[in-house]
Amino acid sequence: MSVLLKEQAANGVLTLTLNRPEARNAIDGELRAELRAAFAAASADDAVTAVVLTGAGGHFCAGGDLGSMQDMDQAAVTARLAEVRDTALAVAACAKPVIAAVSGHAAGAGVGLALLSDRVIAGPDACFTLSFAKIGLAPDWGLTLTLPLRLGAAEARRLCWEAGRLEAEAALAAGLADELAAQDPLETAQAFAARLAEGAGPAVAAVKRHFRLPPDLLRAALESEATAQSLCFASPEFAEGLAAFKEKRRPDFNAAKKT
Repeated sequence: MSVLLKEQAANGVLTLTLNRPEARNAIDGELRAELRAAFAAASADDAVTAVVLTGAGGHFCAGGDLGSMQDMDQAAVTARLAEVRDTALAVAACAKPVIAAVSGHAAGAGVGLALLSDRVIAGPDACFTLSFAKIGLAPDWGLTLTLPLRLGAAEARRLCWEAGRLEAEAALAAGLADELAAQDPLETAQAFAARLAEGAGPAVAAVKRHFRLPPDLLRAALESEATAQSLCFASPEFAEGLAAFKEKRRPDFNAAKKT
């Protein structure tokens, strides 16, 4: 079964569903590859008017797949971070409006993926967690650009340092989400995308183009993130963070520093 489901409505609205519900849609290599291909295809397809991105099983995305992060040598780390960069750029470069419909958990890379879209619609049960610090990693997926643009630098820093979380209403108030759906955010996102599909195509495309994330700034942020993340992957703190996650305990980073 595909890890990314695609469903296109008669009005051209394409719904992409992260489909790893057993892992809360955590992003692995297969999902990164399918996301890159899907957004590139949507961008080039004149029949697609807008893209809605959501997750299966009641959650948006739990972030990077920790199981695929174990026992990586430097070459594997470099390859992984290049895939993250290319996937993030593919999402942000999509010529069509992208609307994220966030239910349940969006954590780490899941928050990054949502913020690469043009509009974030949160369900009443949505929870956004900047969880990188819990396992000894730094933010990636463009969050060093997108998060301060939405929240300001001070709050973005705090959330990343403290692995902070924002529930749906707090996320809306802070500007992390753009709309709070009364019930199903997918229905709300698809309805919003349908309204865009009814509009003048060139005007919709112009707004998308004018207000998109600056490609050069995003690429620079992703490259900087990859450099920092590579160092984090090689650290004893990350090894301790992974072990703690597997053992369902709090990490002891002070002990890890002494090893």
